[in-house]
Amino acid sequence: MLPWRCDATEPERGGVVDFDGRVVIVTGAARGLGREYASFFATEGASVVVADIAADAATATAADIALTTKGRLIAVGVDVADPTSTVALAERTVAELGRVDVLVNNAGIWGDLERMSLIDTPDAYWDTVMGVNVKGALLCTQAVAPTMRRQRSGRIINISSMGAYMPSGVYGVSKLALNQLTYALASELGPDGITVNAVAPGAIDNEATQRQVPPAGMEKMIAGTFMKRAGTASDVFGMIRYLASDAAAWVTGQTFLVNGGFNTRL
Repeated sequence: MLPWRCDATEPERGGVVDFDGRVVIVTGAARGLGREYASFFATEGASVVVADIAADAATATAADIALTTKGRLIAVGVDVADPTSTVALAERTVAELGRVDVLVNNAGIWGDLERMSLIDTPDAYWDTVMGVNVKGALLCTQAVAPTMRRQRSGRIINISSMGAYMPSGVYGVSKLALNQLTYALASELGPDGITVNAVAPGAIDNEATQRQVPPAGMEKMIAGTFMKRAGTASDVFGMIRYLASDAAAWVTGQTFLVNGGFNTRL
């Protein structure tokens, strides 16, 4: 057992937290920001489970990351909206790696974002988005909770979005619901030594944003930030790293906006 220590200090690597010996699950990790988060954790010594509904892509991602990092990586195919699948994810993680220290609920559906109004949203689309973005986070948390409770320690980090506070259709509704889920889970799991927090990124310069947001829209979002630039995976991971570390042992039930100051314009 590796208890979370209140007196932990960071090594000399520029304030980087050392995750040697920790086991991290990242969902939706086959590509995009999830892949980056998995790579960052592995670079800092964690054993990482690359979990994704695209099992073959997850396997390829885990193999790629393993070439350049010191952490152990395994790939697991998972449908986060299926309770049988999420339980199997948790069971395999414990069977192969012995424990679960950090769960990053990153899997999500961005979909058509602002291009589909709530009035015109079909039932099936609503159910799919809510099923992955909200129910998926709940099911993954339910799956790892028994192990974390036995350990009397754990970190659960839900990836929300600035879209929770903007008119963004069912996506925005799902992310605001995720924030409330974060708060509710934190209240239930806190007595077991488990923290639950959410990170809500703003305009991030990555493949998904380039695919979904037209250049003019991205320029408008960047102009609305204090920093006058798009965010990066590293910017977001700075907050994830903190919440997963010993330094955040008394931080729970919070949603942190990481968006260059854009929230001040909402």
